[in-house]
Amino acid sequence: MANLEYKHAVLRLIFEGEVTEDGKMITKSKSYRNVRANVTADQLASFAATISSFSERSYIGAEKLETMQVI
Repeated sequence: MANLEYKHAVLRLIFEGEVTEDGKMITKSKSYRNVRANVTADQLASFAATISSFSERSYIGAEKLETMQVI
């Protein structure tokens, strides 16, 4: 039977960027590597809110991207 093994995770914060001539918004992102496997959603939200407060751009949201290996 196959199992999944945690390899690593990245937290990506998404910010507003420029607006194109067509009126479409271009987003900007900043990634933070080495996110622990056992971090909770509340901890990630708190971290994202704290870090995004230092940015000049408006904060849109965050994503946790996990990489798993089938063993």
